[in-house]
Amino acid sequence: MDPREYRDARWHTLLRTAEDLGVEPEQAPTVVEQVLARQQARIRRAEDPDLLVRRALADAVLGPPDRPRSRRWPAVAALAIVVVAAGAVFALARPDAPPADHLRADQMPSLFGYDGAAASTLLKKRGLEVQQRPFRSCEVRDRVVASEPAAGAEISRGDHVVVYTALPADVSCLTDYAERQLAWEVLDWANGHGPAPSFAPRVWVYPSDGSAQLLTGAEAADPDSWRASHVLTALRRATADVALVQEHPLTYAVPALRIVAPTDGTNQCGEPDPSIGAKTNVVAFIIRSADRTGCPLRVELYRDRGERIESVALYPASS
Repeated sequence: MDPREYRDARWHTLLRTAEDLGVEPEQAPTVVEQVLARQQARIRRAEDPDLLVRRALADAVLGPPDRPRSRRWPAVAALAIVVVAAGAVFALARPDAPPADHLRADQMPSLFGYDGAAASTLLKKRGLEVQQRPFRSCEVRDRVVASEPAAGAEISRGDHVVVYTALPADVSCLTDYAERQLAWEVLDWANGHGPAPSFAPRVWVYPSDGSAQLLTGAEAADPDSWRASHVLTALRRATADVALVQEHPLTYAVPALRIVAPTDGTNQCGEPDPSIGAKTNVVAFIIRSADRTGCPLRVELYRDRGERIESVALYPASS
């Protein structure tokens, strides 16, 4: 697995793990970065690096475990037999396998693309008791960065859940803070979590089929005006994506948002439209799929001198 993609997907979970091991919150990012740097080669070779990274993190914080002087093979073998037998009984009695590409109503929803207020509203509508806690993170303020339980865990009405929202640790933590904030604003609006971003009096929409649509500013602020282009539909689908990582414990991956340069990442996943590519005031972002395969969905927001969005170009995700 690509180490950078793994870092993007599991960063906040690893920070929480480090804190659970006793690391001070302000020191957790440094510790996690050091562990990830040392484990890059092993992460690259592993299909699912979670176990090896967690072990390395525990070793870095607590020290490596002492090796026993004798292996006591008979006891280990007996334990293995018990575990296998228990697993066989569980396999016979277990319910249907969890879905791999969506979450049921009795599972904790993915909170990717939510801020604290929207996440609380969603969870309370499902009958859950919600507590919000700030969490030092390199993310736009008040964006949800984690939850307890995590996405995909089985839940019931009345359960207590904790939503962790970003509290930027330093002003230099995110060098692209304003661009990332705009990307989240567009996604909030597309998903019905927030108001429309600032649109220019005329807005060109370039959907994935090569056509073009011209909207007035008032039309652009109305999600119904975007139905023909399917741009907002693509954004909703991308943010709702989940992927089953493992069944025991039940673990799901969610998408990742990244700000990119307008000229980056287009060689294999499509070139920008030359009719709008000459403009310079542009914010480009991608949404990586939960399973990190294929080309990510890519959006380019072109703005006028007043920072209002005057063109939107969509490059769809592909497997």
